[in-house]
Amino acid sequence: MITTKIAALFFMIAMTAVASEPLRGPVAEPAEKPDTEGSSKLSMNPVTYTNEGEDFQVVFPSGCGKLVTRSNEPDLFGGEQWDDIIQVNHVYCDRYQENGEGCSVTATFNLHSDDGSIAGPQHVVTRVQEILAEYGAKVISQDVIKKKYDNGIFIEGVEIKAKPDTGNGEVWVRGLIAEGDIYILTAWDITGGVWDNPDYITFFDSFKPWVD
Repeated sequence: MITTKIAALFFMIAMTAVASEPLRGPVAEPAEKPDTEGSSKLSMNPVTYTNEGEDFQVVFPSGCGKLVTRSNEPDLFGGEQWDDIIQVNHVYCDRYQENGEGCSVTATFNLHSDDGSIAGPQHVVTRVQEILAEYGAKVISQDVIKKKYDNGIFIEGVEIKAKPDTGNGEVWVRGLIAEGDIYILTAWDITGGVWDNPDYITFFDSFKPWVD
């Protein structure tokens, strides 16, 4: 079963050495101006987000009235290589538009291995490792996720809570796979307090790999 494979691969994450740099934001500034949704800098209400393709839905916390989205343009019909059809949707929020705290979702569709097989556990592990390296964070706790929704959709993956070597920063990463689609949810705060924050707990728990 894939779950067994994920559990076995899971330990690769903790064994991966990452730089001991201060906790930092999720992505560099895009080369082109990103799309934004909403404009309320100090939104006091949670924000329900559905991606343009209506593939997934998630509730961002208060302070995320302005969401930044980025996506590529895959060549779904004329592509000559598997990489040509990969589609990536990325949406993130710098909470209250302040650097140092926020959350994001990165969805990857049509991802295949070189042999043409659809994305599997190794792809999830690789992306989680990349996130940890980007944040300069080391694993504090790790768990395997397995869930079947009422509509029959099944997801599984890994959950990581990590910290940098110095400072109070915390990062929470959940890497999921559902029917070959990969979703990476991340929340961070350089002052800590992410793991027990009800807003971020709702963010992670509200995620659905479909739209009602």
